[in-house]
Amino acid sequence: MLKDEFLRQLELSLAGMSDENKKDIISDYAEHYEIGALNGRSEEEISLGLGDPRSIGKEYSALILVKRAEETPSAGGIGRAILATLGLGLFNLIIVLLPFLFIIGILAILLILFFSIACSGPILIGCAVLELIGIFPEDLPISSLGAIFIGVGMTCMGLLGILGEFWLARILYHLAIRYLKWNIAVIHGSEKI
Repeated sequence: MLKDEFLRQLELSLAGMSDENKKDIISDYAEHYEIGALNGRSEEEISLGLGDPRSIGKEYSALILVKRAEETPSAGGIGRAILATLGLGLFNLIIVLLPFLFIIGILAILLILFFSIACSGPILIGCAVLELIGIFPEDLPISSLGAIFIGVGMTCMGLLGILGEFWLARILYHLAIRYLKWNIAVIHGSEKI
């Protein structure tokens, strides 16, 4: 593949990227051709050494989406970054998607668990109050006052668990960004991006 064809394909694969980023990337790869020509290499040899321009474009797009997700944290941002990283290769389906599905599943289960505990507390308190005023027969296995204290404790524990989960989700978000960067660096063949 000749220089002009390589750079054209690279530019097409960088769709959705800002013009400034496109210019920088294209000029970097044009410089590879200039340096290679000074060293006596043909355009075909340089193109082979650089790799597939579509894959290069996908890597840059994934990296930019990961940086965007890092700068402005959101569920949509990390989702786009994960999808872009998945597009880098079939192996990423296992290496990237499965850990994220596992993490999302664990976070969902914990949220349901803590929400259930937080909601159970007021129900227990309500039953204890109804028993105290005589509307409910004495069906609780513990005293009414004990049930009120346990209900308050369950509500607090559930609410603290929900708050703790949001804290955990923030930590996992930042770890996910680092993991995606590492994954792109491994695919790119560099040590650090």
